[in-house]
Amino acid sequence: MGAYAVGPHQIFGGPDWVYSDRYDIMAKADPSINDDDVFMAMLQLLLTDRFKLAIHSETKTIPAYVLEVDKKGPKLEKAEGGDSVTSTSTGNNGQVKIVLKNTDMDAFAQRLARNLDLPVVNQTGIKGIFNFTVHWTPDTTAPTKQEAADDVSIFTALPEQLGLRLRSAKAPVQVLAIDHVERPSEN
Repeated sequence: MGAYAVGPHQIFGGPDWVYSDRYDIMAKADPSINDDDVFMAMLQLLLTDRFKLAIHSETKTIPAYVLEVDKKGPKLEKAEGGDSVTSTSTGNNGQVKIVLKNTDMDAFAQRLARNLDLPVVNQTGIKGIFNFTVHWTPDTTAPTKQEAADDVSIFTALPEQLGLRLRSAKAPVQVLAIDHVERPSEN
C-alpha cells in the first residue's frame, strides 16, 4: 500500500497469503536521500526483486467515499511552498491526526483513504497546494468519558475542521491488480 500510495481496498487479486502474511523488511538507503517518491520507487523495486511482484493498474467502479466541498465552503490554509511533508499519528485514545504540508487535494484524498475503510476520490474541484491538519477518532475506538468531548468521527471532523465532507458512492477508482507474486526466499 505504501509503496504505491493506495489504500487497502485498492488491491485486487493474488493468493490469499498476500492479505494475511506479514514480513519484516529490513533495508538501508543512502542517508542523503530525503525524498518520499525516491523511497517509494526503491520499495517498489525491492518488492519486484524479493517477492517477484508483477502488477498492473486499472480503473474499477467500486464503493468509495467521494470528497466534496461542504455546503459552508472550504476552510483551507494555502501553502507557502516548500517540500511536501506528511505526518500521521495515533494518540492513546485512538485518535488519528493527519498533517500534510504543501499538498494538493488528490494527495490529501489518497492519504485519507489509508485510514478509512474505503478509497477516497477527490471531487472537490479545488486546485492548488494547501496545508491540511485533521484529527478524528475512528468508529472502532471506544473513548473514555473524559475523551468523549474530543471524540469526533471523520464525517464530523472534515466539515468542522476543513469545510470538506465525505459521501458514500460507487466511483471509478485506480486500483492495483496483482498479476504474480511469490513468497520471498530467505537472504
